[in-house]
Amino acid sequence: MRILIVNDDGIDSKGLYALADALSENNEITVVAPDGNRSAFSHSLTINSDLFFKERKISDKFSSFTLSGTPADCVKFAVHYFKDKKFDLVCSGINIGNNLGSDTLYSGTVAAGIEGNYFGIPAIAFSNLEYDGLKFEENAKVIKNIFGDLLNYISSEYTLNVNIPNISSDRIKGLKFTKLGSLHYADYYEKSETGGYRLKGEPILREAAADEDIFWAYRDHVTVTPISYNRTNTEALSKMLKKENVG
Repeated sequence: MRILIVNDDGIDSKGLYALADALSENNEITVVAPDGNRSAFSHSLTINSDLFFKERKISDKFSSFTLSGTPADCVKFAVHYFKDKKFDLVCSGINIGNNLGSDTLYSGTVAAGIEGNYFGIPAIAFSNLEYDGLKFEENAKVIKNIFGDLLNYISSEYTLNVNIPNISSDRIKGLKFTKLGSLHYADYYEKSETGGYRLKGEPILREAAADEDIFWAYRDHVTVTPISYNRTNTEALSKMLKKENVG
């Protein structure tokens, strides 16, 4: 397969390298990553300034490049720039920190996959649950083990959002296909030394339902959720149409 690999943590992320290295054994890999950290950029695009594209070698196993844009920029640019390659799959990650529940709204990692969907390309977004002491090599082993299974479920209609516990691969209890849960934070803004403000916050612990990604991810399972860019609330739309027809 021809796989485009992107991320939102930037070209220097060990998670990016772990993912590209793991998938390079049986696939043709092209990496296009932001030239710096673009976490929580969601699906933003660069439209009012120039993008700068450079080759940046990080391995002999695959080609790699940087772009001075967002994760979505990276996918859009790569599809156009490498138009003769016809990518079969977009893989994003491995992200530093979870992309569970409502956090997916802010995720550049997930947005990169959805940008691939816009071009008719199936996509998978990979994330590690934690922010410190990351076991990316163990994550890579897990990805190798489950990649064949995931390919049975890929589609250009959605991105598979995959969250991997930060534990050794032999402790993983299996795959769980789940819906998104709901994460809430006790947010506040802290004044910095520069005189500006920085967003801070801690997750508010709540009991997750057994059909949510949050429930299984922290019970040593790899969670998989199909995410679509179509955010239509079909239940609300149905009620509106019924009222319209009555009127």
